[in-house]
Amino acid sequence: MDDPIKSSYQSKGTFKMAKNIIKNRGFFGLYSGFSLHLLRDTIGTTIYFTTYESTKQLLVKFQGSDSPTSPMSVAMAGGFCGLASWACIYPIDTAKTHYQRNCLTKAKGQPVPMPKIQFFKVNQYRGLGVSMARSCVINTIFFSSFEWIKKHINALPDPVIEPVE
Repeated sequence: MDDPIKSSYQSKGTFKMAKNIIKNRGFFGLYSGFSLHLLRDTIGTTIYFTTYESTKQLLVKFQGSDSPTSPMSVAMAGGFCGLASWACIYPIDTAKTHYQRNCLTKAKGQPVPMPKIQFFKVNQYRGLGVSMARSCVINTIFFSSFEWIKKHINALPDPVIEPVE
């Protein structure tokens, strides 16, 4: 590799990488792509929790269950919310990743153009299947565990608080 900046990022651990970014881009280089990250997380979180709650409630009504935490509804809603959020935000994540990579190849003070977010362009979705599969499994487990723990906490008896004299 001919470029000393690019080669300085090869085979580094987290702390060495952070030190190198500060050296080449300054402290704020650690925040490269923050605006794209904020956009991705704002939109993604909105879709994520809206999809989870809506899907869970629709499935509970469809099943005719009285429990708002039907295990099957929770598991399916958990998996689906991960799929839906990644499907919507993946091009933003791709642009963020490209921008952060491009920042690593420039010295401090050199401008780095902001990439264009391109929805429905095939090359913006490379790796989406793997991200969606991982997210579906993780969120199914997470929400099932969360609702199970919440249900058991809610079933605990109320503590008796003695008045202080």
